[in-house]
Amino acid sequence: MIMLNQINEKSNSGYNNTMKIVICPDSFKGSLSARQVAESIFKGLKRVIPEAKYVILPMADGGESTIDSLLFAIGGRKYHAFVHDPLGRKIKAEYAVLSDGTGVMEMASASGLPLLKAEERNPLISSTYGTGELLLELVKKKVKTILIGAGGSATVDGGMGMAKALGVKFFSESKKELADGGGSLGKLKTIDISGLNKQVLKTRIIVLADVKNPLTGRYGAARVFAPQKGADSKMVEVLEKNMKHYAHIIRTQLKKDVENMAGSGAAGGLGAGLIAFLDAEIKEGSRFIAEKIDLENHIKDADIVITGEGKIDSQVRFGKTILAVIEKAKKYRVPVIALCGQKTDSLDALYKRGLTAVFSIVPGPVLLPESMEKAHIFLEKTSGEIAGLIKCFYQVRLKN
Repeated sequence: MIMLNQINEKSNSGYNNTMKIVICPDSFKGSLSARQVAESIFKGLKRVIPEAKYVILPMADGGESTIDSLLFAIGGRKYHAFVHDPLGRKIKAEYAVLSDGTGVMEMASASGLPLLKAEERNPLISSTYGTGELLLELVKKKVKTILIGAGGSATVDGGMGMAKALGVKFFSESKKELADGGGSLGKLKTIDISGLNKQVLKTRIIVLADVKNPLTGRYGAARVFAPQKGADSKMVEVLEKNMKHYAHIIRTQLKKDVENMAGSGAAGGLGAGLIAFLDAEIKEGSRFIAEKIDLENHIKDADIVITGEGKIDSQVRFGKTILAVIEKAKKYRVPVIALCGQKTDSLDALYKRGLTAVFSIVPGPVLLPESMEKAHIFLEKTSGEIAGLIKCFYQVRLKN
């Protein structure tokens, strides 16, 4: 159901046609899902502009809310399975089969950073094994295509754990199987794919990457993202060296060059592993989901678009949700307003791409726990204030 609420009546406040507002935010990570964000924005806007037509399209970029975004727009069924978390503990993870028969999973559900306490975060030992287990659950559903949201990981293991769950073996020079985690990849000598699950190979795998980063280098999986996952500077250097070695072994033994591919560094190099072992396709998550939910068709005749996510910074230019939204809107000269909990860095690049304005919803000096707890309240209040401006300028435009 795409239309959460739609009011087509003529306004009693002087409008001579109905304003259309498209609400398409991402999640506020760790606080609200994309759908919850959208509903809070809707409540704030509707209180001030009740006569508008609202189209609600929760968005995602391959990270959190990917499953819910696609289920909301397309329909389908959600399932659960017990898999191993990044440290090998049993947890319940979710996946879905859409009404069109496509399988969807978020690697973060099995191998995500929120699954670990701050003191447990260590990308030298954290593994994507549970992601592989979740992938096998979807294969059992006999779907022909599987979408894997590759965002929010606790890992930098290049997808080794995922591959292990599917039957691939990794050996050191002494012919011992490698321990889990990116810290052991420096010892890799041989990859044995003879035990790789054959049914998985018959399935089309599409990786929805939330970033375009390559596996190694200045913008690679280790240097950019490992610090967010608990790595100190020494660990980052170990992981970078290991990722380079891993890429070399894959290139030599599997004849696939994954090191510099856009998106291969997503989810701590999971993208690289999925390409190397499953011939997966890398897609920019936000743009793929935008197409899948027919975002452009809803935006093209809109008067304004409201989007947002928890933090808006320079990383957005690497393929986050907001970028996909403003690119669609710019095509039809539709203004885009973004809401966030925090904005950092220069956003000039986004303004040049078509973003109209960014508003932080935080009303003043507020501690992070409180801002996350009250995000829905702050969103609704800020949306109501923005609605006043929208209404004012819309009336002026109609008079002209």
